Amino acid sequence: MKLLFSSGTFFFMTGKARKYSNTAYALQDGGCQGKCAFCSQSTLSSAPKNFLSRVKWYSANLEDFSEIISSNFMRFCLQTVYKPNFDEEALEIMKTVKTRGKSITTVPVDELKRFLNVGVDYLGVGLDTTESMFPKVGKPFSFSTYMEFIREGVKVFGRGKVFVHLVFGLGESLDEFLKLMQEIYNIGAEVALFAFTPVKGTPMENSSPPSLHQYRLVQTVRYYLSRGIPLSKLMRNGELTFPSDSIHYLTSGCPTCDRPFYNESPTAPIPYNFPVVIKD
Repeated sequence: MKLLFSSGTFFFMTGKARKYSNTAYALQDGGCQGKCAFCSQSTLSSAPKNFLSRVKWYSANLEDFSEIISSNFMRFCLQTVYKPNFDEEALEIMKTVKTRGKSITTVPVDELKRFLNVGVDYLGVGLDTTESMFPKVGKPFSFSTYMEFIREGVKVFGRGKVFVHLVFGLGESLDEFLKLMQEIYNIGAEVALFAFTPVKGTPMENSSPPSLHQYRLVQTVRYYLSRGIPLSKLMRNGELTFPSDSIHYLTSGCPTCDRPFYNESPTAPIPYNFPVVIKD
């Protein structure tokens, strides 16, 4: 079965680079029938379909590398696309890989238990943005549909096992974005935070990414929300204030998720997200 593998995963599998992540990243081939305005996989995008955000992905047969993946990585992360029978294809992929942990992005709600039964232990949901931004961003389903799916995902996988992907900087207000993060944590899900990356060939290629200052603010709020400190306790006299303990700007997501250089150039002086680089 043909899959696309992130450059880091692919070059390790083919013996051309050292392993620097404990997660193997894969993407379903064929592009997506969705119309998300920021995404290179979208039908509205003229960008090559072997790119997702800044990362180049390489085609390979899963069967040729399933043993290498299973014996060298702690997790296998499959990013799905909307196309005919994508859920059945994803299920067969997850049956093939025998890593200790598996993560998958959105699948139909009535399929969730089938994926749980083949070893998938974390679910990712591409909500991406706030409700007011849905018309501009062009998500394939309504905001309420996604939120209900998140609730159902928590019921199936458990609290803390559903990661909602949010992209900061698409044009939303800071206040609405922070309130959405709080709502997600109230449901029992977690937030995997991304910075908007303009990609050439997409309808939003000329939009600007968020400032590092604003992104750090959102990262900090997410950090405390994930540790059970509600947004209300971070507000004082209408302004955000934070406890004095250390702040972490590490990549947020499923266990061992680092997605290095997904949001930023390797030459950037300061990255949006600091990946965890493993040591041999």
